[in-house]
Amino acid sequence: MCRYGLHNYRDHFACFRCRKAFKYWQWEDSDESEWKMRARLEHVPREIVCPDCSRPMIDMGLDFKAPSKDDREAWQILEMLQHYGFAFHGCGCDAGGFVPPQRLREVPAWLEAHRHLSEGESLAKRFAAKANNA
Repeated sequence: MCRYGLHNYRDHFACFRCRKAFKYWQWEDSDESEWKMRARLEHVPREIVCPDCSRPMIDMGLDFKAPSKDDREAWQILEMLQHYGFAFHGCGCDAGGFVPPQRLREVPAWLEAHRHLSEGESLAKRFAAKANNA
């Protein structure tokens, strides 16, 4: 079973400008005025700002592990991946389904290998694979 289904955790946020990460509680008591089959707490996302620069922080997911503040390259890599829609929103079984590249020079190839294909692109890829096997 996925570990995040058993407990409510603080969300992990990152500020790429300051190279800092913080965890914030975003759960509130649910409305119990009428009976509903739901949890006592519900997730209420809100904008979190960096305590240092006051800019909005990015929700990086529960499996996010921030690099050290001095590791500029790792922070740049994570910022680029976030810009392209990759974060660490997993169920607790894995780190969102991917391991980030270790060097900046590896990012373009990594993004190409992990990009989401449209339905048409996926279908064309399958046809090409069948044609190559025939």
